[in-house]
Amino acid sequence: MANYNTFLVVDCNTRRPILTTSSARKAYKELKTGVRIEVWNNNCLVERIYESDKKKEANPLGAYIQAEREFIGRKQAAAEQRNRRRKERLAARAAARC
Repeated sequence: MANYNTFLVVDCNTRRPILTTSSARKAYKELKTGVRIEVWNNNCLVERIYESDKKKEANPLGAYIQAEREFIGRKQAAAEQRNRRRKERLAARAAARC
């Protein structure tokens, strides 16, 4: 396991992992009766989430999902900025050739 959150989707009956992912949204979609999600960080078990926790008012994975959305938003903004700069450089080169 790594320094970021890793979500392990485990079948409660067989105790075998179904899915290992760093995406909270992907793990949340797999959460149903007979399945639990283990949240790991730095090789330490942080939290276990069961299907019954999903029905509660405060979503136990909500904070992880929100953090993932914010991270993706920052990544997208940085990519858009890189592309904008690249287009500006190409336009400047094209103008210099003429």
